[in-house]
Amino acid sequence: MDEREGLLTMNAREILDANFEIKEGSFLYYLQNKQTFRKEAFRELYESIKQLSDENVGITDTARKINFVYGQVLKCFMYHFDVADAYKIAKLPPQYNKILQLFENNVFYYFQTRI
Repeated sequence: MDEREGLLTMNAREILDANFEIKEGSFLYYLQNKQTFRKEAFRELYESIKQLSDENVGITDTARKINFVYGQVLKCFMYHFDVADAYKIAKLPPQYNKILQLFENNVFYYFQTRI
């Protein structure tokens, strides 16, 4: 049995955990370590997050808004560095990576203090 077959039999929480731990065979493992977008692994992760989200009806409006804003900020940076995209961020500080790290730490802190 290859690593993909093993992940396919996992439940939603195990799939999320495997990606969080960047375990071999997970979507994030392939994306980061193999620089490969695995459509099946992405779909598996997507469905597991959807299932977990549907089960968690207690998520707050503030958490949804923080998540949305964080995602949009990351997309803007992604579009900025995409040579095929006309979108460019004006006045981007040279130490943008430090700014993103501070932002990420703050967002993660918010969610970690609510678990």
